[in-house]
Amino acid sequence: MADIDLIPASWRAEQRARRTLRGGLVAVGCAIAAVAAARVGIEIANRQATTALQTLQAQRRDSDRIAARLTALNARVDEARELSRKVAALRGPDVVSGVLVPIDQALGESIWFDELIYTRIPALPQPGTPIAPAEASLAIRGKAPDPATIGEFAEALGSAGPCAKPRLVPGNVKQYNRFELMEFALNCPLTLPGGGKS
Repeated sequence: MADIDLIPASWRAEQRARRTLRGGLVAVGCAIAAVAAARVGIEIANRQATTALQTLQAQRRDSDRIAARLTALNARVDEARELSRKVAALRGPDVVSGVLVPIDQALGESIWFDELIYTRIPALPQPGTPIAPAEASLAIRGKAPDPATIGEFAEALGSAGPCAKPRLVPGNVKQYNRFELMEFALNCPLTLPGGGKS
C-alpha cells in the first residue's frame, strides 16, 4: 500500500519559501555586518592616520623651531668668534710669553721688584680700517744691592727684549738692620713679538 502524504503541497512550498527567505535574511545580515565591520575598521584606520599625520605635523613644527633656534645660535657663535678675534687683535701678543718671560730671564738672584706695571693702550680702529698696533710700556720699581746690579739688569732687559731703550732712574738708598739696598725705577716702551714696536 502506497504512503499517503497528508501534508499539503502548499504548506511545503510555504516552508521552503520561509527557509529560503530566512537564509537570504541571514546572508543579508552577514553582509550588513561585514560592511559595518569594514566601515568601523576604515574609520579606525582613518583616525589612526589622522593622529599620525597630526603627530608628524607637530614634529615638523618642532623641527622647524629647533632649526631656527640652531641657526640663531650658530649666528651668535659666529658673532662671538668674530668679536673674540677682534679682541685678540686689539689685545695683541700674550703678555706672559712676550713680556714676563724675557723679564724673568734677565732677572738676577740679587734683584727684586716692588712694583711692575704693564700698560697697553690699544688704538681703536675706525670701521673698515685695519687695527693699528697698540702702544705698550713697562714700568718697574725695585731694589738691588748696588748700582752695578741694576745696570746689568737694565742691559740684559734691553738686549733680551722686549724692553726697547730702558730708561733707568736710580733711587734712594734704603738702610736696613744689617744691609742696605738701592731703589730704582725703570721705564721703557715695549717691542712685542709679531707686533713690531708698540
